[in-house]
Amino acid sequence: MSADIIFVHGWGMGPAFWDGLRARLPEVKATAVDLGFIGERQSSDATAECNSAIYITHSLGTMWALKNHSHDMRGLIVINGFSCFQHFAEERTLQVMKTRLQKNPEKQMRDFWETSGLPPSDDLNVQRLKEGLEWLASWDVKETLNSLTCPVLSLAGANDPILPIELMKEEWAGYDMRICEGEGHGLPLSHPDWCANHIKDFIHAL
Repeated sequence: MSADIIFVHGWGMGPAFWDGLRARLPEVKATAVDLGFIGERQSSDATAECNSAIYITHSLGTMWALKNHSHDMRGLIVINGFSCFQHFAEERTLQVMKTRLQKNPEKQMRDFWETSGLPPSDDLNVQRLKEGLEWLASWDVKETLNSLTCPVLSLAGANDPILPIELMKEEWAGYDMRICEGEGHGLPLSHPDWCANHIKDFIHAL
C-alpha cells in the first residue's frame, strides 16, 4: 500500500492529534497540516506542493480542506466531520463559546475538551481559536463537497456529543458512511485501529 496522505485536524487540536493513527499507517507517505490552534503554528503549508493526495480530516478540518484544497483531492476520508457546522449547532451556542474564549480561554477549552473526549493542552493560540469559531459559524462548503469527483468516506461515532449520529446520517446521506459504536468526538484517538482499517480498505480500493 502506497499513498500520499494529508491529515487536517479539527478545532482546538494540533497535528499531534494524528500521531497514533499515523503510527498504524506506516506504509503511507503522510504529512499533517497545522491550523495553529495549539502552540506556535508551523510557517509552511504541508499541502503547498501536493498536487494529488488522499485527505483525512477531522471535524472543522473537513471544511478547511474542502474550502482550500478540493482541487488537490484524490480521495477524502472524513472522521467526525461536516461540511457545514450550522447543521449541528445554533448560532447562539457559538456566540457563547466566543464570549467564554475571550473571558477565560483556558476554562472554555477545558470544558470543550472534556465534553468532546479530546486531550487538553496548555499552549493555546487564542486568536487563532477565535478565527476557528468564526469559520464554524460562517462557512458552508456543502456545494464544494457535492461537486467532488473523487471517492468520499465518512467515519462517524455513534455517541459523538458534538455531532449527533442522526444529524450525521443526514449530513452524509448519499455518501459511503461507516459508524463506530464509540464514545467521544475523537475517533482517531479512541478507536485508531478501527479508523486505520477503514483507511487501508479505502486506499486499496483506489
